[in-house]
Amino acid sequence: MALLETQDISVRFGGLQALDGVSISVDEGVVTGLIGPNGAGKTTLFNVITGLQPPTSGRVILDGNDITYDKPHLRARGGIGRTFQRLETFGTLSVRDNVLVAAEMRRGWSREKFDVQSTTDDIIERVGLSGVADERVDQLPTGSARLVELARSLSAKPRVLLLDEPSAGLNEGETQTLGALLRELAGSGLGVLLVEHDMSFVMGTCEYIHVLDFGRVIASGDPQSIQGNAGVRAAYLGSEREAKQRAKAAPKLAVAGNGEAAPDDASGAVLALQGITAGYGTIDVLEGVDIAVMPGQVFALLGPNGAGKSTTLKVASGQIKPTEGSLLLEGKEVTGTPSDVLARNGVCLVPEGRGIFPNLTVLENLRMATFSGTSFHDVMERSFARFPRLAERRKQVAGTLSGGEQQMLSMARGLAIDPKVLLLDELSMGLAPLIVEELYDVVKNIAAENVSILVVEQFAHEVLGVADVAAIMLHGRVQYRGDPVEVGAALEQAYLGGSVS
Repeated sequence: MALLETQDISVRFGGLQALDGVSISVDEGVVTGLIGPNGAGKTTLFNVITGLQPPTSGRVILDGNDITYDKPHLRARGGIGRTFQRLETFGTLSVRDNVLVAAEMRRGWSREKFDVQSTTDDIIERVGLSGVADERVDQLPTGSARLVELARSLSAKPRVLLLDEPSAGLNEGETQTLGALLRELAGSGLGVLLVEHDMSFVMGTCEYIHVLDFGRVIASGDPQSIQGNAGVRAAYLGSEREAKQRAKAAPKLAVAGNGEAAPDDASGAVLALQGITAGYGTIDVLEGVDIAVMPGQVFALLGPNGAGKSTTLKVASGQIKPTEGSLLLEGKEVTGTPSDVLARNGVCLVPEGRGIFPNLTVLENLRMATFSGTSFHDVMERSFARFPRLAERRKQVAGTLSGGEQQMLSMARGLAIDPKVLLLDELSMGLAPLIVEELYDVVKNIAAENVSILVVEQFAHEVLGVADVAAIMLHGRVQYRGDPVEVGAALEQAYLGGSVS
């Protein structure tokens, strides 16, 4: 019997089926991976297991006991430990005090008799933090702070440990250290369930992997079988057959020996990022990113979850100021320029998640685009010409539209300001393939109007059918750049292997 099981778990949020009959297992002594594209349902499943989200149907079984309706604190006491995607520590306390808090709590509810100080020191040594045990956690690098969160979870003496993207913000050396630690913890009898975007980390650490897509388990097996699974490749990369049918001829770029485009290809660019390093707080997400988008060009920036694609768009749209490097708009330095000023100068971002006003009608959402001085009549005319379906829904509340129609509305509102540069973030997320194909046909037509487009995608093959240039981003760096055919050939290794040779 597995240590932890989910049996036919389903979760529905209104009209969204987040999980649909998900059954997975975690064995004692094994590091088990849980992977899938953005929006697949991984974190929702974690929330169901830990009691933060009640399932619509199904059961959660821990060591043969049904815990489906147990409160979160009872599950924690029963042996389920968890870390979160966003770092959750007591920043003003020392490493030792962070771990000590959890050890003291366990002694209180378990009534076990043990020396909390000795137990704390043993755990700190086990995760390799003895040298910084008395340092404040908010003064530590991200890798060490994540180990603090792991140590605090271990002090509760879990039987199964759920880790939500523990390598986020870690460098290559720290990631390798974490992988070795997880294997050692599993070897001591702990069950580990790992949600992670770093495929090289997953494939090198996990013995068994479950893959989610659109809330369903589409594959389970060892790392080698997962990498060779056609359904998994399609989930991460999209439909290669349809992309080839829709692909257009793209000019070849000069490619240097390291896979980077020739350094002089930024001349004449409408939008250019040069040597960009940026992140959040103490976490650097981007490192030395160079991107140039030419007039009327569709530039596809591809990469797996957590590669840094959305952060790149936030820099390009002025939402994040880089710590190093320059942002250029039509050759002029605009680094640090507020996002509203960039928008008024022709930089339009269509964000991940669409960003519409769900309680307003289609017409009321479109009226928001008149901030730039464009008349409402012109906004409607442009929007309905590009997206005739919106004309039929003009008086409908936006929150009741289908996912594809909401994405059309988001794009229409952005395009109404007649942008010079259009930034598209995960256009295909949560949409059916036919809708994605329709949206990318619109993208192709927009580029023909001399609008420069930078689109970031995980569902890669769909965008390669309309892209002029494509690049692969991994670990915050642009590691390969070329024409869509060249990039498409390297995608599988990048997405499911975590590297580009």
